[in-house]
Amino acid sequence: MTQNNPPQSSPLQQSPDLALALIAFQASVPTIHDNDKSFHGSFANLPGILSTIGPKLREHGLAVSQLPEGIDGKPGLRTTLMHVSGQSFSAVTPVEIQQGFDRKGKPLNATQEWGKAITYSRRYALQAVLGLCVGIEDNDADMEPSAPPVRAETSESAAKIEGVSDGDQPLSKNDREFCLGLIKELEAEKLALFLADFRRDFGLSKEAKVAPFLTSKKHQDWMNANMHKYV
Repeated sequence: MTQNNPPQSSPLQQSPDLALALIAFQASVPTIHDNDKSFHGSFANLPGILSTIGPKLREHGLAVSQLPEGIDGKPGLRTTLMHVSGQSFSAVTPVEIQQGFDRKGKPLNATQEWGKAITYSRRYALQAVLGLCVGIEDNDADMEPSAPPVRAETSESAAKIEGVSDGDQPLSKNDREFCLGLIKELEAEKLALFLADFRRDFGLSKEAKVAPFLTSKKHQDWMNANMHKYV
């Protein structure tokens, strides 16, 4: 490996092509899911990441190059994001290579350790240059998670009370039981958050039980607008 100067980036202010392509890529790439396991837990391996992002990179005229390159006299990896317009930017990541002996006291194979270190660095440098996070469904390519509508499928409207606003109209028995059923299905942590938010938004004390107060259309509307936070 040869030592190079500190990483340089191509000036992007000349044209927005690369930035616009990266934005479009991030909006279209599917969520990267864990597909492998190690001693430390589940993770997305390099082939899994590349197979997920490859088609979308090509679709938006992007390509990534990752080549070994020395940095400060030590091993490194230069990751370069390129666009068909000719724009690019890159940076070098230091690569730490394990040395010493394995658990049986045998010397570690330098080539194998170099390969493992490069593969590990490639995964994280690739995600960093593209602004991706494994397992985070935060893009337009995935269906946005949503809570089920807070309304019983077979509910009948409660009798409307004259002179009472729409929000204060009473819930039908079916709708109220359906709302309470959804609340009971929440996990403990999410339930605590739901109860705290409900009490806050409807001016209830911190000790008040929510169920007796969940009686009106406004409460159902509130659940429809907020339930996605708790499921």
